[in-house]
Amino acid sequence: MSYEYLVASLPLLFWGDPPPFSASDFRHRCDGVLTPADGAALDRLLAGRPDPEAPGFEGAWAARETQLRNAVAAARAARYGGDARANRRPHPGWDGGIEKSVTDAFVKESPLEREMELDRGRWRALDDLARGKPFGAEAVFAFALKLRIAERWAALTDDAGRAKFEALLAAIGS
Repeated sequence: MSYEYLVASLPLLFWGDPPPFSASDFRHRCDGVLTPADGAALDRLLAGRPDPEAPGFEGAWAARETQLRNAVAAARAARYGGDARANRRPHPGWDGGIEKSVTDAFVKESPLEREMELDRGRWRALDDLARGKPFGAEAVFAFALKLRIAERWAALTDDAGRAKFEALLAAIGS
């Protein structure tokens, strides 16, 4: 299915920029525009539960996310002397970009920089998955997932961190 009007109406998203609106708002903008099947796929993607058996973008995204998580587990296991092979989840295909992102992330000094590099790798993977059909459902799905990533980073503020820290201290003190 082609969604020319919807995709053409979307603002450009660049890594590091705040989201122009929330992923939830975007989902509501898609009501009545997406086919029922594409709407259901978008809901699963936004919930972080893509169907690994789904054809097209959804299944490919699930495979890349599984590959990324496997690579992160392997990198952490190597760093701390563990063995991640027993917990590897199978996935179809292989993306060298995902492996490079994880390798690049684990040379970073801080956990924050590592997480940022992992999300940059996700962003690049989304660009790759949407490249073939710039006005198709793939572009809509990639935009929505990029919004989720942008929302995550926009929420990481000093004030939010301080509030979380104080809440954790209060929970420990009770």
